[in-house]
Amino acid sequence: MICWFDWGVTDSIPGALTPLRCLGWLKGSACPHYDSERARRPTFRRLVASGTVTAGFAADDGVALHFVDDTLRDVVSARFSARAWWIERSGDRARETPIVPRRLR
Repeated sequence: MICWFDWGVTDSIPGALTPLRCLGWLKGSACPHYDSERARRPTFRRLVASGTVTAGFAADDGVALHFVDDTLRDVVSARFSARAWWIERSGDRARETPIVPRRLR
């Protein structure tokens, strides 16, 4: 998921979760596993709030974001409680807006 964006949050580099410069085909940042890995949510929010990474999307496990060109067109979820999130900087904090997905049956 993260590779298409300007920035991603990764655990593929040993140590703490790390911001990673990505391909930049989609503007903004991305963070997967938002609901399943305890450190993801606070780390991504901190990185956005500090301006280390730009505003972007977070996705719970089982959620897919569908883009056409550079526009988010659909969010789908294989899990009832899973969703996507838009995280943006607001002053020195991060504001989190839920994006309710279409449920797959």
